[in-house]
Amino acid sequence: MAQIETYDALIEACQQDGCPICRLEHAADLRFLERLFYAQVNDYAVRQQLRASLGFCRQHAQMALDEVQGQALGLAIIYDDLLRLVLEQVEKQPAVLAAQKKCPACENRDEINTRALSELSRHILTDQMQAALKASQGLCLTHLRQAFELMREPAKRKALMAIQREIMLGLRAELAEYIRKNDYRFMGEAPGPERDAWIRAVRMVAG
Repeated sequence: MAQIETYDALIEACQQDGCPICRLEHAADLRFLERLFYAQVNDYAVRQQLRASLGFCRQHAQMALDEVQGQALGLAIIYDDLLRLVLEQVEKQPAVLAAQKKCPACENRDEINTRALSELSRHILTDQMQAALKASQGLCLTHLRQAFELMREPAKRKALMAIQREIMLGLRAELAEYIRKNDYRFMGEAPGPERDAWIRAVRMVAG
């Protein structure tokens, strides 16, 4: 993903639900897994990497199970190979293999994370990026922390935190309205945009 593509994808992600960096990472995870199961299961280099990492981390293994189409045969082949390696080790000595490398899907996600945060830092003082961020649901706290640490210039940090502060204040106002409408005295009122504020709050804090 080139700089221009990353920038455009970041602007587009700001128009959708949730933290835009989280959204880019999730999309990258799915693309990586779909590509692997479609064409790379029997690739020698890929299989060696999967052996070194003992397959996918828990998060990406669950994503492969839940969100990737046509993954069953690929997972069967990959994990049959891994169980063979584990059994070979067990037969040699009473010990269990440990992963030697990071999950390949995590490595791919980390690369996307670095590119996206770099583009955010590079363009945070531009009108387009600021407008996109203001229209978004804000960064989750994990990516807010990462972005803040990456931005060394005080002006960039100030701009980022000012935008995030307004988004968080708005979210708290919606949470207050959601809580108010769950009071028995006001439960007859129709739900508004605050109906999913509790979900957005969890995702902002937890990532």
